[in-house]
Amino acid sequence: MSFLLFVALLPAIALLVYVYHKDKADKEPIGLVVRVFLLGAVSGIVAALIEGVLIGLFEAVIPAGPLLIVVEYFIGVAAVEEACKYACLLTVRKNPAFDYVFDAIVYAVAAALGFAALENVFYVFDGGLEVAVVRAIFSVPGHMADGVVMGVFFGLARQRELHGNASGARTYYWLAFLLPVLEHGFYDAALSFESDFAALGALGVDIVFIIIAFVIVHNISKNDSRLSPDGAQAAMPPAQQPFQPQWGSFRQDLPQQPLQQQQQWQQPMQQQWQQPMQQQWQQPMQQPVQQQWQQPVQQGQQPYVPQQGAYQQQPVVPPQQDPSQNGPTIRYSSDQHGQ
Repeated sequence: MSFLLFVALLPAIALLVYVYHKDKADKEPIGLVVRVFLLGAVSGIVAALIEGVLIGLFEAVIPAGPLLIVVEYFIGVAAVEEACKYACLLTVRKNPAFDYVFDAIVYAVAAALGFAALENVFYVFDGGLEVAVVRAIFSVPGHMADGVVMGVFFGLARQRELHGNASGARTYYWLAFLLPVLEHGFYDAALSFESDFAALGALGVDIVFIIIAFVIVHNISKNDSRLSPDGAQAAMPPAQQPFQPQWGSFRQDLPQQPLQQQQQWQQPMQQQWQQPMQQQWQQPMQQPVQQQWQQPVQQGQQPYVPQQGAYQQQPVVPPQQDPSQNGPTIRYSSDQHGQ
């Protein structure tokens, strides 16, 4: 009996340890995870009592046939069981330890595997080792997959709720409940139709759902995000915090000054280095030129013509004119022609 108990509990415990190990950002308290796991096991007893009442009611109202199977397994079984798991998850909704999206996956999987562990014990004790092997491959991982889907949408819903997006939060809360119900109900109902084709379809959907769950665990573990917008980096180690340079500085540890204070110390600096430079290169160029061309032109003096590349030039004095340049006059020497 002890061996069968070990075989019945081993798949649920192994999968819970795997998901817990994938929580990279901020490990959840082990005591809180174990408490949710035990709540999931207790919720299995509550679910069995409710299922017995609902199934008896459905069988008294609905004739035997496909409709009864669908109603029983979608509403009487899947909806009740997932609602019990969902109730366990709600107990940590406002817990301070629940501060990342992946944390919701951890707690939802803990509740689902606690439920599956107790259920598996009853099935294994009744059917033996062969049932234990089949349920370890399909049923227990299927409960884990339902928990992963419930957890990721529950975490996204809580994240939107803390960001003030009430409508988005309601949508994700409903998805966190309805999607596991649909998968769980389809699996149980298809296996109850006594058809090989339906059974293969149920196993195929279950396997696909399990693969999707492992992919979600892997991706969310690598790209986890904090739920609350306030203090988003408070719980992260300093080495993991992203670099955020401050205004006017490349050091992260310097306090960021308000914009008004920055303008107060930036303006004097700009005036200090701009004004002297402007006075140095503008005044020497402008003053000599202005003094030269603004003064009245005196009689017999040519106006100042500035030369390119020089700041000061001497007034241009015209050279004495050669009379030979005034016309074509030809002067003859006296020793040749006389007076």
